[in-house]
Amino acid sequence: MTVKRTKLSIAAAFAALSVGVNILTPINTQAADDKSVNSNVGPAFLQVSPTKQRISIEPGSHYVSSFKVQNIGETTFSYKAYATPFNVINENYESDYSTRGTYSQISEWITFDSATETGTLDPNSEKEVSFTVNVPKDAPAGGQYAAIMAETQDGSSEANNIRTVNRVGMILYASIAGETKKEGQVLENKIPGFVLNPPLTATSLVENTGNVEATAEYTFKIWKLFDKETVYSNEDKKGSLDIMPGTKRFGTINWDGAPKIGVFWVEQTINYLGKTSTNKKLVIICPLWLLFLILAVIFFLVFWLVSRIRSRKQAKNGGESPKRSRSRRSLIKKEKKDEKKD
Repeated sequence: MTVKRTKLSIAAAFAALSVGVNILTPINTQAADDKSVNSNVGPAFLQVSPTKQRISIEPGSHYVSSFKVQNIGETTFSYKAYATPFNVINENYESDYSTRGTYSQISEWITFDSATETGTLDPNSEKEVSFTVNVPKDAPAGGQYAAIMAETQDGSSEANNIRTVNRVGMILYASIAGETKKEGQVLENKIPGFVLNPPLTATSLVENTGNVEATAEYTFKIWKLFDKETVYSNEDKKGSLDIMPGTKRFGTINWDGAPKIGVFWVEQTINYLGKTSTNKKLVIICPLWLLFLILAVIFFLVFWLVSRIRSRKQAKNGGESPKRSRSRRSLIKKEKKDEKKD
């Protein structure tokens, strides 16, 4: 009987957490996308289009392409185009435009058309900048990455003669033909079991051990606790992350519309290189003050049940405490032994 009451008490406290499950509003969530390719951007008047470009090329070949430099501001400026290595630092994929590595040699293979490499842009105008990738015959197979930058040359002068320079870039993802391999794995697929404050965030860590980039695709689903109704799903617009060779990439998916209190089933599925990693977990969203309150209620109920049990035992023993009852029984046994001896 005591066990049943304890279970009912805990169940009641747990059910309190589910308040608000059925009063949700429409939810918007997005997966972590590629970081912006812009760097050191000041006033928003300079931009390039497109922001990324993918090419497949053969060793010893030449590849000709172009991108647009645009002035979306109200001031005329001069620009210069140039190429830099493109690497990433740590699992958060912080951009590195200066270190030349195994997979960023392509930055030295790029030349620009002298007629468009530099120029002047009037407000609300654009120019197409042509460039050529001259691939060496001994170029290593696999991925090569560079940033093709456009930089202002006559930034505005302000106080203390500080010169403002703005630059933006297009990331060039190149695949050199040859012995390429796509290898890697999902190292982590995590969903928190308890969230004190929204948003609810699922995380992941994906590793690429091949020699060309590969894309990880993310599906995020959330259900109510007591039925199969889906309160959110990104199946119509799945998230994706490009993982560069020789790197590990940390990713997050946020449920920004999560309520402050609720209990949900949450599932994150990661498809990567033909393999699937799925994690499904019961998640409780509960503010810290409510958690303390629930724990206090449970403690009080347990204390009350224990007190009731002790009171009933005392009543059965004629109102005596269990300790006193045991002493009295021992005394009676001793007296009986003494009577037998006599």
